[in-house]
Amino acid sequence: MRCLKPVGLALVLSLSGCKPDLTSPEYWEKRIEGAKSKKEKKAAIEALRAKHMSPAMLPMLNARLSAEKSADVKADLARVLGEAKSEASIEALTEAIVLTPADTDEKALDKEIANALGNIGSPKAAQTLVKLLGVKDNYTVLAAIDGLGDLKAKEGFEALNAIASDDTIETFITKKAIIALGNIGDPRAVPTLVKAMFKERKSVSFYLESSFALYQLGTPAADALLPVLDRSDAELYAWAEKNNVKDFALQAKSAQVLGDLMDMRAEKTLIAMLNPKTEFDDVRAILSGRAADALGRMRSKNAVKPMVALVTDPKTDASVVRECIYALVRVGNAEGVPALITFLGKSSNWDARDEIMRGITMLGTEKDVAAFDKATADEGKKTAEGCKGDDEGHPDCKNGPEAAATRHLARVKEHRARLEAAMECKGEAACWGKKLDDKSDAVRERAAAEVGRSNDAALAAELFRRLKEQNVDARLSIIQATNWLINDNADAMKAAKAIAADLEKQLRDEKGKTDFAKTNEDLRRLYVRILRG
Repeated sequence: MRCLKPVGLALVLSLSGCKPDLTSPEYWEKRIEGAKSKKEKKAAIEALRAKHMSPAMLPMLNARLSAEKSADVKADLARVLGEAKSEASIEALTEAIVLTPADTDEKALDKEIANALGNIGSPKAAQTLVKLLGVKDNYTVLAAIDGLGDLKAKEGFEALNAIASDDTIETFITKKAIIALGNIGDPRAVPTLVKAMFKERKSVSFYLESSFALYQLGTPAADALLPVLDRSDAELYAWAEKNNVKDFALQAKSAQVLGDLMDMRAEKTLIAMLNPKTEFDDVRAILSGRAADALGRMRSKNAVKPMVALVTDPKTDASVVRECIYALVRVGNAEGVPALITFLGKSSNWDARDEIMRGITMLGTEKDVAAFDKATADEGKKTAEGCKGDDEGHPDCKNGPEAAATRHLARVKEHRARLEAAMECKGEAACWGKKLDDKSDAVRERAAAEVGRSNDAALAAELFRRLKEQNVDARLSIIQATNWLINDNADAMKAAKAIAADLEKQLRDEKGKTDFAKTNEDLRRLYVRILRG
């Protein structure tokens, strides 16, 4: 027998003994439509969403979205439709938009519609998302921007480019538009993104977002940045002067992106930039450091000698020494090791010695052990003298020379562990592969670099499964090594395709973790590199 249908549906069903069919769209339509208040309607929608949602409900929910009067209830319906991810709901969601929202509920509805369309993930939603960019509500605009970026929808380019170029818009919306332009990957965005690298508004920089977006664009971005690096882009330099952007900032930031892209066309200009013509020490340090970093990422063998010369020059800023050491390690050319060992024995600055020891032990072989030991034999004495002289204000000296000496000697031992591993492995990639599990952070750091340079695709999986390494320096080395291996070996690149989803999840899970904020910028680029193929 047919169940009765008066007001108080649940009570009647209970008294009659007729159990409702919770899989039936008709049941939920009657329950939502027959609710006495907005609160009851929202509760019914949530009950459906929580346990009983199925594709069979979509036609009913689409119709309810059109028929419902309350914007608050419509927002709940839009949320459920977004989670269902069906193209069949795009038309109903589009019709429910309030282009000129008059209150908070209508703004919330527009935001939920934008989120729903983004969740559906269909290219058919792109035009509606573009329309939502015009709604006078920041949260709706942000959701629409995210949706267009996730869809990689070129239909959104003009509107997003306009937002990214508009200096009157809230900075967090500008950042989102820049990110979306990078995800969409339309080369027409390059001029906007290049300028965004150098802009600051309300003390907010857009460099992080725009430099990554340019990396995503690849070769078109490099084509635009090469004339910025060599100062031949007269139009951009004129713009920079008008907007109070320092010319050295143009070169430094361009160098960074070109290094990330490993574009060897920039090599000659970058080598010259190691010794920039400027009377300002701070500018020299910035330009030299950025040039060294870029050349290291490119693995430029031509840059080894000039970088060793910088490291062994007592006048070189400590920050530049650090960048040059990291760069020399990335290049992987050991020809500069003897000069580094010689200078190590002469240097009176602990921070410089620490970095030089890292460089020697990341590159040296068993042949360098004796010379390294000789150069570090007086470390305790040097530290004590430093704490009474030039290094007196060094943080390590605050507990006295003896405590500082103890710490520095322990650090020497940490560095030396890399050379001990090199004596054991003697250049054999398989041996270094086993060292990826070594108890020493320093040894794991070198092992990753050696595996990355091995061009052995059989070891690719060993790197892949260690990309969650907890030591920051070792993790950075593993990321770089993976990048080298997939760049040099087609089989390794093919194998890397299988870990793309894992990398995406790792980046999502670790978002906001300050310990890995810097290294995971390289991890993001590795992920893009793998997708690019």
